[in-house]
Amino acid sequence: MSIRLAPAHDPARTAGRHAAGRGLVTRVKVMAANDNDDAASGEPAGAFDPVLVAALRHFARHGLESARVAHAEAARAGREGNAPVAAEWIAITGMFDRRLAATAQRELIPA
Repeated sequence: MSIRLAPAHDPARTAGRHAAGRGLVTRVKVMAANDNDDAASGEPAGAFDPVLVAALRHFARHGLESARVAHAEAARAGREGNAPVAAEWIAITGMFDRRLAATAQRELIPA
C-alpha cells in the first residue's frame, strides 16, 4: 500500500495564487532587514552594538557564569579607579543581569 501526502486545501492561498497570476497583486522585493543602510546614523549596514558584541564574546568564554565574572571585572576596575573600564564592564553585566548591573552601578560609580 502506498502513502500519498497531499497539502491541505486552503481557499485563501488558492485565491491569492490566482490573483497574482492575473496581475492583481504586485510582487514585493524581499530583502534582509540588516541589508539596509541607515543613512541618518552614518553606520554601515550590518553594524552591531559594540556592547552586545563584547557581551556575546564574554558569554562564549564564560558561559552561565558570565554575569558574575563581568561583575567581578567591574569591581576590580572600580577598585583600581578606572571608571571608564568599570562602566564598560557594568554595561556588559547589564546584558546578562540588570539587577546585578544596577547594584554594581550604585556601588562602584559614585553619583
